[in-house]
Amino acid sequence: MGDTAAIHSSSSTSEGDASFARTGVDRRSRPTPMMSRYWLRGRRQGGRRSGETRNMYVDGYTREEGLLVILLVAAASADLGLTILHLAAGGAEANPVMDWFLAAGGIPAFAAAKILLTVGAALFLLIHARFRGTRPALWGLGAMYVAIMVYHVVAYIDRA
Repeated sequence: MGDTAAIHSSSSTSEGDASFARTGVDRRSRPTPMMSRYWLRGRRQGGRRSGETRNMYVDGYTREEGLLVILLVAAASADLGLTILHLAAGGAEANPVMDWFLAAGGIPAFAAAKILLTVGAALFLLIHARFRGTRPALWGLGAMYVAIMVYHVVAYIDRA
């Protein structure tokens, strides 16, 4: 009887406290949604259960994932500036989608489309960072931008 009373008295203290109130819904029973209120603030960077490491959404991202996305957007911005210089020197846009934006609205539409499409794609990849193939895709896109920068340098040297 004494043991039961001690258990009830300690549990009633925590149950009566508003900070321990339960809603009856176990949020851990379903996976983290793609977009949650903790997105980018971070709450967790891994799975809830042991062994969960792939094909899941998370609230927080690793330093590598964040840096890859930032570098991708920075490289796209550098590509934008170098492309505008290339166009001013008489060059042409090689990407047919971006060429359409250039023809339709000039440099402002071209720049806006380039930034919006790049940032949108980079955020999509960040959200899906823990899915199969996403991290290699981020590294591959980084390598692609390095190749584009080399192309810009070669084109500049050719014009000189």
